[in-house]
Amino acid sequence: MVRVREAASVATLAFGGMLVAMALQALNLHPIQTYLDTFVAEASNRAAPVRVVHANSVSRIAVTKVRGASAPAPVQQATTSSDPVDAAAVDALTGRATPLATTPSSNALAQAAPRAAGTLAAKTQQLASAALPQPAPAVVSPPPPPAKPLSVDVGSGEQPAAVAARIRESVPPELARYFNVFLYVSKASQGPWAQHMFIYHRGDDGDLVFEKAVAVSTGRERQEKYFTTTPTGLFELDPDRFDRVHFSARWHHAPMPWAMFLNYTIHGHPTGVALHSGIGHEADLGHRASGGCVRLPPEEAKALFQRFQQEEHGNVPVFAMDGSSTDVNGRMVRDTAGNPALFPGYRVLVLIQNEPGSAPLVAIIS
Repeated sequence: MVRVREAASVATLAFGGMLVAMALQALNLHPIQTYLDTFVAEASNRAAPVRVVHANSVSRIAVTKVRGASAPAPVQQATTSSDPVDAAAVDALTGRATPLATTPSSNALAQAAPRAAGTLAAKTQQLASAALPQPAPAVVSPPPPPAKPLSVDVGSGEQPAAVAARIRESVPPELARYFNVFLYVSKASQGPWAQHMFIYHRGDDGDLVFEKAVAVSTGRERQEKYFTTTPTGLFELDPDRFDRVHFSARWHHAPMPWAMFLNYTIHGHPTGVALHSGIGHEADLGHRASGGCVRLPPEEAKALFQRFQQEEHGNVPVFAMDGSSTDVNGRMVRDTAGNPALFPGYRVLVLIQNEPGSAPLVAIIS
């Protein structure tokens, strides 16, 4: 009866191993599958060596097949394991328990078999976890480099000369002589001049000298919180509102570094229109994209800000008022003698127009 129970326990272990092997085969875990196949075959045969995997060592033990009711055959000494639970399991599997004549072997085997099954299940789970494919580490792509529309080809050919002619037409000569730097901004949406600022300075002969053209972004020209338009006309820079660090009070504290505000009043209130760095919006330069300001390439905004503060201080005319708003046609306030009234400011004049420009004319010689 004792031998029958022992054989039944071994059969139970073999059957459990077969079920685990079938599950692992479905998971395609080949190393564990091979190990369990060997265990099931050898447990069933009771003659082949069985490999028992421990946490710290691997032992090979021999199990002698039980024939009839004869006494258990001697077994090969197993390698000692540092895991006491594993050692007990090995003892149960190899028959190293106390002989039947002196102890109740049926109870010992019944107690050792579940422990052996538990040890096998734990080791199987450990190997399965090690064999499962690990997710590949996330690859963090570097941020794309910022766009650099700092200079454009509209500054070549005949375009700069055409823009200079437009400045001469739009700025009264009496007003022009008080300024050294002229900034022409086209807020048009299309055309060769559109969304660009042309920079000139006065040469030794008094004529305009072209420096460069840079892509800008003016107002979106649509109704939002208000109509996001960029005003047109002639403007001076406000010497009291040059802000190296500035945040928009109207547009969610959007950054406006190197801000140079226009000296422009509407209905008795200074406007928030400025030339400033378009940091974070470089990709939009060359398109209408602002809330009304003139966004510049970041490097250009910084360079102009520092240049004007260092080189362009001087007395400039006071622009006249058109009702409660600043006149944008260049009309000046005059004293009783008829001379323009002057105040300390920057000798920089900004001309903003909705002018797309046109392609240069090519003369045809017949």
